[in-house]
Order: sequence, then structure tokens, then C-alpha cells
Amino acid sequence: MRQVYPTSAGRIEVLLYPDDRMISVSRFDEDGRTTAAAMESWDYADLTDLFSRQLGVPVGEAESIIGWVREQVASVPRPERVRQSEWEAPSTMLRRAGLPRRFVALMLDSIIVFFPLAIVIGLMTGGGYAERSEGSVNAGVDVSGRGFWLFVLLWLAYYVFGEALTGATIGKGMVGIRVVDEHGEHPTLGAAIGRNLLRPVDGLFGYLVGGIFALTSPRRQRLGDRVAHTVVVRG
Repeated sequence: MRQVYPTSAGRIEVLLYPDDRMISVSRFDEDGRTTAAAMESWDYADLTDLFSRQLGVPVGEAESIIGWVREQVASVPRPERVRQSEWEAPSTMLRRAGLPRRFVALMLDSIIVFFPLAIVIGLMTGGGYAERSEGSVNAGVDVSGRGFWLFVLLWLAYYVFGEALTGATIGKGMVGIRVVDEHGEHPTLGAAIGRNLLRPVDGLFGYLVGGIFALTSPRRQRLGDRVAHTVVVRG
């Protein structure tokens, strides 16, 4: 399905893909060059945000486009796996969490949980040290050897069980985000394990790898999310 709308922000082209349940939108300037574009799942897309913020279409003009999209979407048979509540209000129930919010959650988990945990494990495994030299004292904790592997095991268990039991870790809960499956349901234990086993890969170069995967995904899914079929959402 294709429709083109002339707007004050430029020519807007809307493409709907019923088989994939996706919506693709593009904005063109007077010379026909693409100036903005986006593709999202229509089950989860916030259409007002999509047209007004991402494409820059004034709200009043965007409403007529959104009305057409909703009419077309309503005519497509709804698969059973999509819940009625998700179909009627995807923008309020499944608002994707932005990368800055997810990064803050990661930092909070590191400060509140992992930093103290590393100190405790280091001290328990004999990694504490103190050096005196010329009137100064240098003290710290070395987490290596068995202590390192114990830390990795507890680090993984924290994420897996936190997300499998409540959908969120402490950091995620503090910033108001949680993990769900691609249909908005609570993640299974298997999904939580899958997304977190790949966390070390996503975390390479300061989570640059995960950030690239998320930015190139319509649902902002990092590699672990794609494999586990999970999404991080607000609320």
C-alpha cells in the first residue's frame, strides 16, 4: 500500500507492508531528495511521534496521514499473537526505550550493584591489598582468577533472573524501562538467558556494538535482543 501527501514540510510518502506488518515513511524536498526516513512495526509505532518528530510534519497535517494509516491497518487481519490491547493502543503500551535511558540504567546497575559486588568478591577471595611508601598508602581490591569468574557468574545471574522475574534490573526499574518479548509479553527465562549471553558482544568498545545494532533496528534491538526476540520498552 502506498500513499503520497504534499505537506508544508515536504512530500511525504507512506508505504505499508501488510505481510511484515511494517510501515515505511519518507520525506522528500522540492528536488525529490530524501531528507528523512523511518521504518517501524505498525503494532508498536507511535504514529504521532513518527510523523511529527521524526519527519517534522506539523501535527495538524500529520493527523490526516495518520487517519489514512489507521484505516488501512484496521483492514488487515490481526494475527492471534498480537493482543487486542496492543493493537488498540501500541503507542501507550509499548513505547520503545531510547538509548540514553538504557545507558543510564546500565550505569546505575554498575554503580549500585556491580561496583560493590566487585569489592566484596575481591575481599572474599583475597584480592584486597594495601601498600605503604614514603608516607602514603595505596589500597585497593584486585578481582582476578577465581574471583573474576565468580563475578562474571553473578553478573550474568543478576541480569538473567532480574529480567526473567520482573522484566527489569534495579537500574532499569529506576529509569522506568523493562524488557518484554516482541509481542509485549513477559520474557521467558530462555529469552533472558539468550539476550544476556550476548551482552559481552554488545558491550564491546563501550557498548558501541550494541548501540550500532540498536540504531539500525526498527525496534531498537541490540544483538542480544534480536536473538532472544525481546524489546526494551518504557513503563
